Amino acid sequence: MNISLPRGLEEYLAELVNTRGYTGPDEVISEALREHRSRREGTDVVMTPELEQLLDEGLENLEHSKSTDQLRHRA
Repeated sequence: MNISLPRGLEEYLAELVNTRGYTGPDEVISEALREHRSRREGTDVVMTPELEQLLDEGLENLEHSKSTDQLRHRA
């Protein structure tokens, strides 16, 4: 796989390889992508029927809407 990087990122990548003990650019990129994937896991929002109903109710009655904190603690 070949990728193109802006000059500033190319220089930063070379600096990391030269000063941080990476064996090469591929190791830096692999580590960065693993960290990116771990941060993104579990961040997708799934629209459940209950969530959709709450959103609809909130939009229909904005003057009486509740914060998410209030909704979490409702009886």
